[in-house]
Amino acid sequence: MGEKQRQRSIWLTEPSQDPDYADSAADLLRNARGVIHVEVARSDHLLVSYNVREITLQILEALLTEFGYKLRTSLFCRTMRALCYYIEDIECTSCKHNQADCTRDAFITRYLRRPHGCRDHRPEYLRRYL
Repeated sequence: MGEKQRQRSIWLTEPSQDPDYADSAADLLRNARGVIHVEVARSDHLLVSYNVREITLQILEALLTEFGYKLRTSLFCRTMRALCYYIEDIECTSCKHNQADCTRDAFITRYLRRPHGCRDHRPEYLRRYL
């Protein structure tokens, strides 16, 4: 299967004491598997390119918060974050193709389409004698 590359923005809160805050966050993300490119756009803004099949934005942001980086919590950022989480979750679940599920679904579909009930072709008076 091919790659599903995404480019997203991660907004950080700007700390007053660390001037290299965004650079150190970018270095942390560069070492993550599935991350293709990380660019520091501003002192509080990262542009991240990654493969959705290997890592998601939710995992990247959880990694940042686990290491002590604070994400911007404005209404716009939270809404965009939730939308990206939802889209990537749908993409990840739709790309997981399980052969066992397909086989089971084929059998269920076949069973539902078959006629049910009495399939004995003998007349009623002959069925009572067996």
